[in-house]
Amino acid sequence: MKTLKNTFQNLKKDKLFWVRLCAFFAFLIPLIMSPRIWFSERLFPLVSFFEGIPVPNFTFDVVLIALFVISFLGFVFKPSWKFSAFVIGIYVFWVLLDQNRIQPFYFEIIFMVLALTQFNDNPKRVKQCVLLILVGTYFWSGMHKWNALFFEKWAFGLSKRIPFVPEWMRLIFTYAVPFLEALFGVFLIFSKTRKIGIWSITLMHAIIIITFVTGGYGYIVFPMTLFNVFVLFYLFYKSSFSLKDLCVLKHPQSIALFLIAIVFPVFNLLGFYDHILAFSYFSGKPKYCKIHFNNLKDIDTLPEHIKLNVKHEAEDYYIDLNEWSGSTIGVIVYPEERVYKKIKNYLDTYLEVPNTYLEYY
Repeated sequence: MKTLKNTFQNLKKDKLFWVRLCAFFAFLIPLIMSPRIWFSERLFPLVSFFEGIPVPNFTFDVVLIALFVISFLGFVFKPSWKFSAFVIGIYVFWVLLDQNRIQPFYFEIIFMVLALTQFNDNPKRVKQCVLLILVGTYFWSGMHKWNALFFEKWAFGLSKRIPFVPEWMRLIFTYAVPFLEALFGVFLIFSKTRKIGIWSITLMHAIIIITFVTGGYGYIVFPMTLFNVFVLFYLFYKSSFSLKDLCVLKHPQSIALFLIAIVFPVFNLLGFYDHILAFSYFSGKPKYCKIHFNNLKDIDTLPEHIKLNVKHEAEDYYIDLNEWSGSTIGVIVYPEERVYKKIKNYLDTYLEVPNTYLEYY
């Protein structure tokens, strides 16, 4: 009883406890919303990083999910390396087995687990690591939107939603969006502008949520969105956390997250780094894919659960991978060409003479 009392007293002093608890729910809720993605025996193919990785059976998957949840809960109450290593390690195994598990609302929380791990009870360094992730997220999410397709889609969307606003004003706003979001991330760096950045990000997320709710989609991103806003207000709104506190990188933990959140996304601009890992969210840059069938007879050789996803337009037969993935495992396909090629190869195994091709859009 005394030990339990001491535990609760320590949690009251531990301001980061609530951040860890919210991180747990920010991962758990999407996991519950799309549970099929975590099982290996399913109707959408696994897309492994490497050939030869042993594929778990259903029982092993259940045990692994249970171990992950228990380890994450252990981490919430005791943020030591022995718990976070299990959480991060299991997720890395899941990702190696299937790249479609690299979804923003999953991997960002795993980065947060690394950030929130206390190796020597140093809350200031933990806050530094958390802020690095948030700065990188919003800065790069904005910068990646500077491309022709985003401008085209955004301008078209505004013309439908607010046609009463003069066109020149809509265009100015369209071209300003990438810089505004990137600027929100920069505002988080400096203590004098941080409150402006937090309120701006909150308003941006509120608009996104309203858009998704009215459109009837995208609910799975809400937990991560609410988590980010909560962390910004809870840890940094009244904090005097300075530029020096953010930029002094003395520990491997902070160096690693600086590289992940700030440096590595640069390589996406050179074509050497994945769009989603570079925080390229809603930017229009990731390519999506359809697999077309040249021979109608090929479709008859497909299993019934795949045939159900074949679309027919005129004399064109194809599978939209996002629609197939969304209806089967509850998330869109990880948008990289290597993933699409592996799924195409998987479909080709059902065909006597493979004659399919990919169309990117």
